[in-house]
Amino acid sequence: MLGLVGVAAYAVHAAVHLARGEPWDLLWTCHLGCLLTGIGLLAGSATCNGIGLLWLSIGAPLWVLDLATGGEFMPTSLLTHLGGLVCGIAGVRSLGLPRGTWLRALAALGALGALSRLVTPRRANVNIAHAVWSGWETVFPSYGVYAVAVLSGSAAVFLLVELGIRRALR
Repeated sequence: MLGLVGVAAYAVHAAVHLARGEPWDLLWTCHLGCLLTGIGLLAGSATCNGIGLLWLSIGAPLWVLDLATGGEFMPTSLLTHLGGLVCGIAGVRSLGLPRGTWLRALAALGALGALSRLVTPRRANVNIAHAVWSGWETVFPSYGVYAVAVLSGSAAVFLLVELGIRRALR
């Protein structure tokens, strides 16, 4: 049942973006994280659920930061960010979290970044695939340095969250 909630949360939020003429926004990591938790629960896939939860472990706090600094609030984004976290946490409680999920989440994140760079408009900067996030340009001398920092930071967060979850599940 909770798997259907995760998929439905993504579908509702996706419908809003499609209605607004912004199909590229369906590819944001945190939105897809919610979808992955739902699919993982429906399929009984601990890895799929775990990747979604790890993506949301970064995506949800960054979403809150974006809102706090003037980003647009869409009520349906509560469904993907908070609903996805609920589904992901329930999923690791029932399915567990396989060792090395953090590395799979990182590889999938890299692939999603490459896809985002290919198919989304530069102005949307989906998954920061095109440019340094607005306001951080003075901190990072180039997009390449920024991308390495983001992937390195993501790897560290994914690993720490996985270790924390595995410890909590013991």
